[in-house]
Amino acid sequence: MSKVKASEALVQTLKNWGIDHVYGLPGDSIDTVVDALRKDQEEIEFIHVRHEEVATLAAAAYSKLTGKIGVALSIGGPGAIHMLNGMYDAKMDHVPMLVLAGQVTTDMLNTGFFQEVNLPAIFEDVAVYNKQIDNPETLAETVDEAIRTAYKEKGVAVLTIPNDIPAQEIKASLESKPVKFEQENPKLPEANIQEAVKLIDKSKKPVILAGLGTKHAGGELLAFAEKAKIPIIHSLPAKTIIPDDHPNALGNLGKIGTKPAYEAMQETDLLLMFGNDYPYTNYLPKKADCIQIDIDPAKINKRYPATVGLVGDAAEILTSLTSKITPVEERKFLQACQENMQEWWKWLEEDTSKTTDPIAPEVVMANIQKIAEKDAIFSIDVGTATVWSTRYLHLTPQNDFLVSAWLGTMGCGLPGAIAAKKAFPDRQAIAIVGDGGFSMVMQDFVTAVGQKMPMIVVILNNQELSFIKYEQQSAGELNYAIDLPDINYAKFAESCGGIGFRVEKMADLENAFENAKLATKPVIIDVSVDSSAAPLPGKIIMDEALGYTKFEIGSIIEDHRFAKMPPLKTILRRFL
Repeated sequence: MSKVKASEALVQTLKNWGIDHVYGLPGDSIDTVVDALRKDQEEIEFIHVRHEEVATLAAAAYSKLTGKIGVALSIGGPGAIHMLNGMYDAKMDHVPMLVLAGQVTTDMLNTGFFQEVNLPAIFEDVAVYNKQIDNPETLAETVDEAIRTAYKEKGVAVLTIPNDIPAQEIKASLESKPVKFEQENPKLPEANIQEAVKLIDKSKKPVILAGLGTKHAGGELLAFAEKAKIPIIHSLPAKTIIPDDHPNALGNLGKIGTKPAYEAMQETDLLLMFGNDYPYTNYLPKKADCIQIDIDPAKINKRYPATVGLVGDAAEILTSLTSKITPVEERKFLQACQENMQEWWKWLEEDTSKTTDPIAPEVVMANIQKIAEKDAIFSIDVGTATVWSTRYLHLTPQNDFLVSAWLGTMGCGLPGAIAAKKAFPDRQAIAIVGDGGFSMVMQDFVTAVGQKMPMIVVILNNQELSFIKYEQQSAGELNYAIDLPDINYAKFAESCGGIGFRVEKMADLENAFENAKLATKPVIIDVSVDSSAAPLPGKIIMDEALGYTKFEIGSIIEDHRFAKMPPLKTILRRFL
C-alpha cells in the first residue's frame, strides 16, 4: 500500500459513491481539498458559485431531483456560515447532503485565530452527522461514514476539516470500489392492511392526501385511487406525482391550495394520509377515520390520529391494498368533487385569459405553459411565484417541480435551475421567481452563464414583497417595508453574458417567451406584473376574512383611503 495525501483518499471515497460534482467556493482553509479535486477534475467537476448559500441550495435541489447525495464545500468561518441556509433546506426536506467545511490548521485551533469559528457547535442542530477531523489516517473512512449516514437518515452530514490534515501523507489505496446505499424496507404489516381494507370498503367519502413519500409510487397511487374511486389531494412538493388534469386530482391543500381540495377534506369520513407529514392541521378534517402510510414509524399519529398505521414502503403497501379492496363502480362523492374541480378550472381559465395591462401573473403562467417542454423541470422560488406556478401550471409525472417545501427560503429558484441543468442537461429548466427572491442570489446567474447552462428564468417583477404584503393584510396589519426599488433584470442578464427580455406590455409577452425557448444561453424574462394581483387562498377561511376587513378599516383610519383590494367576485368565490 503506497503513501498518498489524505485529500486524495477523500476524493477517491467521493468517486466510490458516484459523486461527480461539488458546488462551492475555494479558499485558504479548504484549499488542500480543492487542490485534490483539481487533480481529479475529469471525474469530479467543481462548480464554482459566487455565494456559498447557492452551493448548498443547489446541492439540496440536486438531491431532491435525483435522490443522489448533493455535495458542497467552503472555507470555515464566514463561508461555512453562509452554507447554513441550504443545509437547513436539505434537513427540513429530508434529502441527503455532504458538506465539507474548512477550518484553521490544527496548531491554530482554539487560539482565536483569524476566521476561527466553532463550526461543530454551529452545525449541531442542522446535521445528522457532525464531526471535526483530527486524524488524516481516518479522513477517508469518516467521509464514507458521513455519506452513508446522510443517505440512511436523509439529512446533512458535515465534516469540519482543519486545512493541514488533508495535506498529510497516509498509507492508503486509491483503488476504485463503487458503493451504493440501499434502503431496507420494513415487512408488509399484513394484519394492519386487513384493517385498512375494511375501513376503505365501508367509507363513503374517502380522500387521499399524498406526499413526497409516494413520489416513487405514482402508478400504484393511481391504480388504488381509480379502483376505489377516491379523489387525490397532494402536498405542495408532491405536485407532479399524478397529472394535474387527472379526473381524480383536486390539487393541493392549504393557503395556496384549491377550494375543491379544502371542501373535500372537510367532508371526508376517511383520511388516507400517504407519505406526508402535512403540518397545517387546521386544514385536515375535524373528525374522520384515518389510514396513514409512512416509512418512518415516528410519523404515524404525528399530525392526525391514525385509526390504522401502516409502516413501510408506499408502493408496496398500495399494491397490497389495491389487490384486496372491493372495486367501486360509482362514487357520488368523487363525482361531486369532480364537478367542483371543473368549476375551479373554469375560474382559473378566466384568470389566464386576461388581455389588459398591467400584465396579470396568471397570464405569465399560461405563456410559460405554452413554451414548456413535456419533461421540463420547474424550479420555483418562495413567494407569490409559488402560488401562481402551483395553481396555474398543468404538470404531469414527466415534469419535476422543485420547491423549498419546509424551510420556505427565498432565493431557491435559481440554484434549483442550476442543479436541474447539472442533473439533466438535456431537459428544459425553467425557474419562476419573484424580484425579491431572485435579487437575493442574482449574482449566480453568471454561474449558469459560465457553466453554459441554457435555462429560462422568469421574474415576476412587481417591485415589492408581494406575498408578505398579503400576509400583512390577512393578519389585519397595514403594509410596511415591502417596496423594492426596480432593477432592469434584462440588462443585468446581458451584462452577465446571457440574454434578457424586459416585458412591460401584454403585446410583447408571447414574443419574449417564444424567443427565450430558442435561446442557447441562460435567459432572463423580466416581466412587470400587476402589483395588485392577489394570491388569495383557494378557500378564504373566517380568520382571514376578518383580517382583510381589519386591514381595510385600518387603511381608512390611518391612510384616509380604501385599499386596493381584489375583485369582489374573486373574494366571494373563495369565501362562500
